[in-house]
Amino acid sequence: MEAQKEKKKKKKGSKRVMNILGGIFLVQEEFPKQFLFLSYVTVLLMVLITNTYIAEEKARELTRATKRLNDLQVEYIQVKSAIMEASKQSVLIKKLEGTGLREATEPLKRINVNVEPEKNVEP
Repeated sequence: MEAQKEKKKKKKGSKRVMNILGGIFLVQEEFPKQFLFLSYVTVLLMVLITNTYIAEEKARELTRATKRLNDLQVEYIQVKSAIMEASKQSVLIKKLEGTGLREATEPLKRINVNVEPEKNVEP
């Protein structure tokens, strides 16, 4: 008896698949009742696919931006070290040898100037 029940279940399952593949389910009485539900499920699937596509695109953009940021950081460090190297006193002295400028060898001196405030000056 159980074997017959299993055969009936298999027949029902294969019948349903054949109905869907053959398009017979479109002309049955239950289809108009279930059309809204099938439409709802279809829209949800489309939204899910679109959402997945957008999320993958954002992940690709984030990866590109991260790579660009890393490249810019490396470039920044290289330029900064080049500027520091070029602004060393010894390098500047070598570069300015032919221009007539020279390095100051005497320490700086402070110059004090006494300025008297102007007293009632009339034009």
